[in-house]
Amino acid sequence: MKANLVKEFEVNQQPEIVWRYLINPEEVVECVPGVSIDEKISEGVYKGKVGMKFGPISANYNADIIYDDIDEVNQKIKMIGKGVDTKGMGNAEMELNLNLSTREDGGSHVDAVMDVTINGKIAQFGSRVVQDVSNQLFKQFVANFTKKLEGEEITASDQNVNAGGMIKSVVKGLFSKK
Repeated sequence: MKANLVKEFEVNQQPEIVWRYLINPEEVVECVPGVSIDEKISEGVYKGKVGMKFGPISANYNADIIYDDIDEVNQKIKMIGKGVDTKGMGNAEMELNLNLSTREDGGSHVDAVMDVTINGKIAQFGSRVVQDVSNQLFKQFVANFTKKLEGEEITASDQNVNAGGMIKSVVKGLFSKK
């Protein structure tokens, strides 16, 4: 199952500050619910885990996180994520392209384009559910990233997947017309 997700967000911080956070995987991962980095393999290459449970669906992946291209001049980042289900029941791959730009007021605008491929038990729920769940995760990431940029601490509850929102997204995805 493949899905293409196009997202964007804005923050009231200068692009130079936002860029420093975006190119630091430890800073980014702290804002993504259910994701952790376990080990730095080499420059831009990390081993980690991705895990979440929402309703009857759970997914746990051993993941490779790769900062494939960092274009500081144009403020673009290409990240690749590859994961294998810890129970051998599937895998997932993602390519994420981020483009940072300056708003007229000096704040930052970030465009994000994700190409996601999921195989295995999660794929059976279809791209609609994956998109709805991705929307919920993206909202949590943006909220956490904004807190971090404002100097607030990211708590354990901020890093947990919002189960209520996820269940709502899953139910909506399963019963919505395609």
